[in-house]
Amino acid sequence: MVLISGCSSEPGSGTSSEDGLLVEGQFPVVYVKRSTDSLGNPTDGIRTNAGGDLYFREIASASASELNVTRVYTQGAGDVSDPEVAYDGSTVIFSMRGPNDSTWNIWEYDIASRTLSRIIQDDAVANAGDDVDPAYLPDGRIVFSSNRQQTSLALMEAENKEGFQYLDEYERERVIVLHRMNADGTDIEQISFNQSHDRNPTVLSTGEIMYSRWDHVGGRNHFPVFTMNPDGTNTFVFYGAFSPGNSFLHPRETEDGFVVSDLMPLSGTNEGGGLYEIDVRNFSENNEVAPNYAGTRAQGQLEISPNSIPLGRGISQYGRFTTPYPLWDGTKRILVSWTPFIEGQETNVLTGEVAMTEGTPAYGMYMYDPNKTTMRPLALPTPGVAITDAIPVLPRPVPNVISDKTADPVLVAENKAILNVKSVYDTDGQNLMGSAMLVGSENIPQLDGSPDLNVMKDPALTAASERPGRFVRITRAVPSPPGLDRESIGESMFEMQEIVGYAPLEPDGSFKLEVPADTPLGITVLDEKGRSIQVHTNWIHVRPGETRTCNGCHSPRRGSALNGAGIAGNHINTLLATEAESGESMAETATRVDSTRLDIKPDLSFVDFWTDPAVRAADADLSIDYSGVANPPVNGVINYPEHIQPIWDANCVVCHNDPDSNNATSAGLDLRNTTTGRGRLQSYDELVIGDPLMDENGLPIIRQMDEDSLELEVVREAPMVSASNSRGGSRASFLTEVLFGEELRASGDLSEITTDHTGFLNPSELRLVTEWIDLGIQYLNTPYETGAGDDGFYAVSEIRSSISGLSSELYESDVHPVIMTWCSRCHQPFGGSGVSGPLNGGFEFTKFVLTGSIEGDFNITASMIHDISDPDNTALLARASSDAIAPNPLHPQREVANPLYPDDASSDPDDPNFVSTDPTHPSYIAPTIWVPIWDTSSAEYQAVRDWISAGL
Repeated sequence: MVLISGCSSEPGSGTSSEDGLLVEGQFPVVYVKRSTDSLGNPTDGIRTNAGGDLYFREIASASASELNVTRVYTQGAGDVSDPEVAYDGSTVIFSMRGPNDSTWNIWEYDIASRTLSRIIQDDAVANAGDDVDPAYLPDGRIVFSSNRQQTSLALMEAENKEGFQYLDEYERERVIVLHRMNADGTDIEQISFNQSHDRNPTVLSTGEIMYSRWDHVGGRNHFPVFTMNPDGTNTFVFYGAFSPGNSFLHPRETEDGFVVSDLMPLSGTNEGGGLYEIDVRNFSENNEVAPNYAGTRAQGQLEISPNSIPLGRGISQYGRFTTPYPLWDGTKRILVSWTPFIEGQETNVLTGEVAMTEGTPAYGMYMYDPNKTTMRPLALPTPGVAITDAIPVLPRPVPNVISDKTADPVLVAENKAILNVKSVYDTDGQNLMGSAMLVGSENIPQLDGSPDLNVMKDPALTAASERPGRFVRITRAVPSPPGLDRESIGESMFEMQEIVGYAPLEPDGSFKLEVPADTPLGITVLDEKGRSIQVHTNWIHVRPGETRTCNGCHSPRRGSALNGAGIAGNHINTLLATEAESGESMAETATRVDSTRLDIKPDLSFVDFWTDPAVRAADADLSIDYSGVANPPVNGVINYPEHIQPIWDANCVVCHNDPDSNNATSAGLDLRNTTTGRGRLQSYDELVIGDPLMDENGLPIIRQMDEDSLELEVVREAPMVSASNSRGGSRASFLTEVLFGEELRASGDLSEITTDHTGFLNPSELRLVTEWIDLGIQYLNTPYETGAGDDGFYAVSEIRSSISGLSSELYESDVHPVIMTWCSRCHQPFGGSGVSGPLNGGFEFTKFVLTGSIEGDFNITASMIHDISDPDNTALLARASSDAIAPNPLHPQREVANPLYPDDASSDPDDPNFVSTDPTHPSYIAPTIWVPIWDTSSAEYQAVRDWISAGL
């Protein structure tokens, strides 16, 4: 047993006034002091620096003495985070990493006995992962975030794969997701299944777990607030999916049922932002109010900071807040950490410009009264130390206990669950399945501003061919292993995915399917040709044996289902009109009558299940399979070289075989299977990277991205294929329009295509190309090398790794300072909701993300080094040193003074030092030139090259 006794004075219990309210700060408080180097970004799940400890004060007052609770264990060289007080106020649970510990562990401090004990007693079990963010559950168990990924590892082993702890969707850190365990550290169970971090769990008075989820799918990259039951069932977005701001961190329930959270950008503010009060009872989003709401509040979220804090990365002259804790004492006061604005300076090495920035924060502990907008200091900061996570040591009501759901034992044995969606036509006011998604003659009948399901589901009124949604595709995320070569994923905003299968949508837009459990799943609504209309852009998971029922893919979360009373159960003019039970969607009726309709199918297949021949003739059968391709995908895995390139070889390269843009037949598109220096097929880059636009001198046009940023970009044409629009998919790619001969949602002009391409590919080939685009245009969708698993087992050694043998010590000393100086300004986590676009400035998409965390930055940098035999050809060096006329992809460059431009240049034609400003004039000399980020002879380039070479 790990048990440590500390020294302290006898703790007090606080005092109360006659009306029961706490008087000023007369109550005990615990808090954390950490190195300011420990302050990261929302995307940093695990960050460690020496100097962190847990402190206790008998009174929340600046004059009260403080007790260092954990120094007896850390000896000043460990770290502590995330304290939480028990409901009876007797103990404090927190996360700690001692100077000799290999991982973060969860500890408990008993206030009366002044002792410390580690919750998980067994060393091997404790060190199986980093455990952080603990909170007490009302039934006595503990919920916490951890990268141990216990169930995910077991599922890999069940698929004959050697287990690994997968990385987030930036390939930086091992993902922390929610787990729970008994109070004694036994019976650990993973309860959330995200591809990026799940952070800051607390328990609502309802008994549900509320937490911040890194919701990162394609263009969606932010932290809304989610909830789930303590057994992991009924996971759902609670607030923030479509609201102003990016990252809602440290959300906590208030005494009157609101939520207080800090709100910040995805990076660059040391995890500090503005304070917001959110009316979660009446608003699903800032502008999405519950039906029949009679209050006066106009919006869901209200900033309660004393002065407004920028939502983006702009400088906040009024400082920043972090880790708020609302008191439950009738006063609406909040314990909070706050830093004033500390001025700093930053020199941009690309331009030489010096700009004012926010310097190292100075977080102290304060009592904030939002009614009076007053802040009383409780503990002022000292240089290099941040005081955060202030928690009152007080009893509070025990939340409701939610018992574990009774699971279907058959589904549990098969590790499956039921996903029951009432209708994909439900909408949350974002028009996500409305007219903005439709093309041509597609139409969703309307009644009082909502989809009229009675019209759509009635065979007498609507034929199958008249319904825009015909199929649903289920995909699952492929975990990203450490060391994965970033180039193998390709020029995609998405990570690797596999297709689980298909099912037809019922006429009312409903579906009910058996799906894999404990796995991040994606849902895509398809038209009759298998092209995506709408993608559900956050990962869904269901627990084994769970039946998860949703109003709709984008449904009002505070209202009833569109497919509800008066519609559900009323299947008029159908063969099952008399079979339907009250409240049933068509999918619920169909799967009850024929249980095989619960099964996901490998192909797109439709057979009319509903039309009564007495009403009209049945709709035509529809089937799209892989019979027309020689090498169909196996297990839903689509790889560009294996499955897409053969289609071009068989049908397209006869014309598209000349890179010369003046060749009319080739149209500047080379689809041959030639290989680039990076090892990828040239045809892939041709399709997914737009050609640079040229100026009158035949040089690429390069511009500043916006007036507030110093990042430069090459101006490009729209690529033939794009996954940048997370809701567009194949119907937003010009290649799809060309191949199908239809105007869809792409930005190109189909009338400029002089050759009719319809019929060039058969239905199977069109399906395969469409699937590749809809999945996210990844180069590969498996992390394993060709031939892996031939012996029936997928070993970690068979992962398509970047390289091995790179020195982390040399990286920290020689390389990290270089890339942080030269690269980090642009290569940061810039995020958006996927609807309103980035809130952190107009930075273009990048997956090479640097945050300052050594471990994460090492992982992502290594993923850019795929060719150990030729360091100069690795993505890291080749991109940063590429010049303006090199083949795609061109890296943004920097503008410098032209050394050939004379100091005494004159604009007077009669002056002997005359230099013309006309580019066509013989005496013209450009005053500035564009040069690569790194010259191959520069010290920066050589430092990185030497590090790579040392790892060979």
